[in-house]
Amino acid sequence: MFLPTIYWQDGKRTKQYLEMLVDDLMTEYNVTQQTSNQGSMELGGNAGKILAKYRRDNGSQHQIEGQIKKSDAALFKDLYTILDSQNMIQTLVGFDDDIWNQLKTGEFLLITGEFKQSPAELVLSSMFDVVEQFKGFFEVASTQDQIQKIELASNIFKYKKVTMLIEPYIEGDHKFFTSLDSNNFVEDKYDLEGEFTILAKIKRVYQPHQKVDLMKLLPGKLSMKKEQLLTILPTLDNENLSFDVGEINEDSFEIKGPAIELTPIAIYQE
Repeated sequence: MFLPTIYWQDGKRTKQYLEMLVDDLMTEYNVTQQTSNQGSMELGGNAGKILAKYRRDNGSQHQIEGQIKKSDAALFKDLYTILDSQNMIQTLVGFDDDIWNQLKTGEFLLITGEFKQSPAELVLSSMFDVVEQFKGFFEVASTQDQIQKIELASNIFKYKKVTMLIEPYIEGDHKFFTSLDSNNFVEDKYDLEGEFTILAKIKRVYQPHQKVDLMKLLPGKLSMKKEQLLTILPTLDNENLSFDVGEINEDSFEIKGPAIELTPIAIYQE
């Protein structure tokens, strides 16, 4: 039985794909169960599976009513089951260059590998999460000018997206990456490191000669040169404050193809 532990899920996208695959999709519905001396009659579903909204006793008749609303996790299980039964999922295990070259935009992929956040982004998000959590302490220990600078930096770098790098368990230099909406984490975003599985669609394929810019740090169309960030990051990592990431250099802000950008649906462990 497929019972995954979900760490991140796009519930809206999950429902959209289900609506395309299933006619008259219902995610909410009422159920009623009536019981009499002659036995029970069920209407609309099994009322024993729900928490009854109310219970009514009329002599020899007994009635239970309630409402079922499918959760995002239940909808994801439905979506996975339908895609798998229709052989619409390409599971990438031990594939080679020939299979890689056949992958097309829009295909559903299932990939298991090592997940890690973009290192430069991880340092910045960790720093400003600390600032947000201990904001009161910084306000007491800082001048008004310092407080304003801290608040400005914290608001600018308040991450709505998390860039996730995926190293699949395959031979070769194939890379995958995706951008996750911070609001869709089911668990703490810093727990999403290590071995996980992602169900996603191919958004874009990058060829070996192409470079992928990972500078997705500022909202909208704003951008910051990596040279500017390279002057900021070393000042954050000192003897009083350190980060559990590798060395951050110019290569930390980009990856080289071959690479595939994914549109994520859910990330989980079985």
